[in-house]
Amino acid sequence: MIMFKNIKRYGLLILIAAMTLSSCVNKDARHNNYPAPVIPEPAEGTVFTIGQLLDVWREAGTPKDYENDTIFRDDCSVYGIVTDDETSGNLYKASFIQDRAEGEAIELYMKGVSGLRIGDSVRVYLKGATLGAYRGTPQIKNLDPINIIVLKNEQYIEPIVVNDINEIENHLCQIVRLENVQFLTPDTTWADPDGYGERTLQQFDENGGLIGEIMVRTSNYAAFAEKRLPQGSGYLNAIVTVYVSSNETWQLVVRGANPAEVLMEGPRYN
Repeated sequence: MIMFKNIKRYGLLILIAAMTLSSCVNKDARHNNYPAPVIPEPAEGTVFTIGQLLDVWREAGTPKDYENDTIFRDDCSVYGIVTDDETSGNLYKASFIQDRAEGEAIELYMKGVSGLRIGDSVRVYLKGATLGAYRGTPQIKNLDPINIIVLKNEQYIEPIVVNDINEIENHLCQIVRLENVQFLTPDTTWADPDGYGERTLQQFDENGGLIGEIMVRTSNYAAFAEKRLPQGSGYLNAIVTVYVSSNETWQLVVRGANPAEVLMEGPRYN
């Protein structure tokens, strides 16, 4: 009899505990089923083209002037297509966008990493950001990644073919393809273990004459930093940048070392 009473008492306690647990679970489930808060997209405001932003940047002063940064104080936006992103590790908190219609391009330098991918068609909300440069390369700076709205994916821009490396300054921040090129000294890796790799790229004409040279600059954080440079000749896709200090150095930033971006399997020119 005593045992039966104990069983009933424990059974009642178990039932109460189960009901309490069920109540908590249901309450949590109801709470978790609330829809996530909707974050409204920022207003479009005045729409600038990338070319218009570059005109403002040039009018503000020389390319390396930091004190002449322009702050966007009102609702405004710019549209473009992502031509380089952070996935390879060669860029950090940065991407490049290009206007399909006009071909103008600019760097986006952000407060944090983003999920942007090459080919994303985006609207960049500019209020609170600044228009300036880093050592001569034009940038939209202090940009919150949340203010970059992806409109479509896989809207790729084909690289502009540059047959004369001496005209590279006409393609600042654009994605280009240099053909008939080779690395001057290919017996090394893309980057040094403790810093950037600065490798000289040469371009030749159809008769094998040297047209010119340019630097290919690669971060040691790039996924392909430790790979060997290609040994032969061929083509290379890259973003055109410039670094202004005591002199002006034009340089290329590659998006990857895969054959879609860099393919040099032909014979060397010399």
